[in-house]
This record gives sequence, structure tokens and C-alpha cells, in this order.
Amino acid sequence: MAATPPFAPVPPQKHSTGRFDYALPGALRSTGASQNQYLIDLDAEFLPPGTPAGAAWKRRLASILAKPGRAGAPVREFELAGVGPAAWMTLLPNRPDVVTLVAMKPVPTSNAVLFLQYDASAGREEVVERVFGKVAASWTPDTPQGFSTGPGAFVAPPSINERALASFADGTLELSIATETSSAPDDGQSTGDALPPGARMLAKQQRTVAGFAGIEERIELPKDAAGPELLYSWVFAGRHADGTAPRIRFTASAPARRAGELDAAWNALMASWRPRPVGAH
Repeated sequence: MAATPPFAPVPPQKHSTGRFDYALPGALRSTGASQNQYLIDLDAEFLPPGTPAGAAWKRRLASILAKPGRAGAPVREFELAGVGPAAWMTLLPNRPDVVTLVAMKPVPTSNAVLFLQYDASAGREEVVERVFGKVAASWTPDTPQGFSTGPGAFVAPPSINERALASFADGTLELSIATETSSAPDDGQSTGDALPPGARMLAKQQRTVAGFAGIEERIELPKDAAGPELLYSWVFAGRHADGTAPRIRFTASAPARRAGELDAAWNALMASWRPRPVGAH
């Protein structure tokens, strides 16, 4: 009888959020991500081989217009110079003064596409189109530099308006990451003596991650029949208007029975967190 091969753990997976790279246990899967630069919502994706970029554009427009209350919204499609297919839409029936620009930048040498979206005041369309062109010009697929959007990144100096969010989960174990340029340092700590009834502070200490001195908290929360819940957080307050040192917040939670797995994911994130090279476009 052949010997049973040893169990092979899922290897760590590399990830990028905003201007940082890190690794997490492979069992943690992405449950969502978003990026924002110059107040523009950004999203990039790899297209399945053989998928025309035009099909991705039509799918994106359809998904925007399919949301409640948007049926019959006025749409003006056009080709935005330096970017690609674009559309101005009036998505709020009671607010004709607010218009939305959506655009897609395809990359002929890659199967990646970038989507940009922004709500503007009617009358400022020309200004927004110019900004879209400038932002899209700095986006490069498959690069280890710059402000990451997954399949690509913006290889340009940091702006004072950058935000990135990412969340992961493995069943009842959840972890999230948020970075945002700060107008003023903000550690976001609101616990201290104001813990919920029955909660217990397990640790509160300074912990430096990749040169960023932040505050780490570990709290045990009361739970129902499933048992207590563990909640971890780490926050770097950020430096004023510095995209290379934004406010950084990690949070993670899991039932206390999964403390070992939670600690492994938490420590993997802390140990692997690294700034990405800014690069130059």
C-alpha cells in the first residue's frame, strides 16, 4: 500500500495594497479591494484570454446602470483622448447637477484594463477629462513600483489624495488593510477605558512595522454560544500630506478557538509589510 503523502500547507501569497507589498497565508482569500487617487475611484482587472476590451467596457457600463434607480439614466459615450472608451452619465434623477464620468484604459500589450470613475459638478466636464488623462497616463501593468491597483500600478510621485483598502477572509477569520494620506496624524485609537461591557484588553503596545511606529491592540470580546472573539488592530498615525507615510490601519478578528491561525496571519502581515518603490514615470 502506497504511503500517504504528507499534507502540504498552502504557501503564502503575495499581495499589494496602495504603496505597500506584503504576504499572507494562502488560505486567506481576497474578499474586496478599492483604490482612490485624486478622488478618482480606480479599479483594474485581468481579462480572460481572448476577451476583447470592448466586452469588458460594455459589462462595466451595464453593471453601473443596473443599480436601483438608474434605469434610463442619460448616457453619452465617447472616446477620451489618451485613455479609451468613456461615458458621461447622470445617475441621480433628483440631482442633474451631478454627473459621473467613467472611462476604461486598455493596454494593447497586456490583458489588463483600468477603470476610472468620478462624480463631478455639471459644467466641470472638461477639467475632469484632463485629470483622467493625466492619471491614466501614469498607469502601467505588471510593475513592482508605484501605487498598486492589482494588475498594474500608478508609477508617479505620491499625491496628497490616495486611499487603498483590501480585505481577506478564511471562514471566520477576517483581516483588513487600509492606507490613506493624512492631512494630520491620526492614530484612530478609541478603546482605552471605553471597552465594551465584558471585553478584555489583552495587549496595548507600540509595535514598529517596516520602520512605521504604530500602536497595536489585542482585545477579547464577549461572544454568544460560539465563544469569545479576538480583535486585533495596529495603526500608524501617518505623516502630514505624505503619500509614502500614509495613515495605515490593520484589523483582524477570529473566534478565540482560532487564536493560533489569527496570530500566524497577523505576524505574517507584520513581518512582510514593505513599501513599494515609488518609481518615476
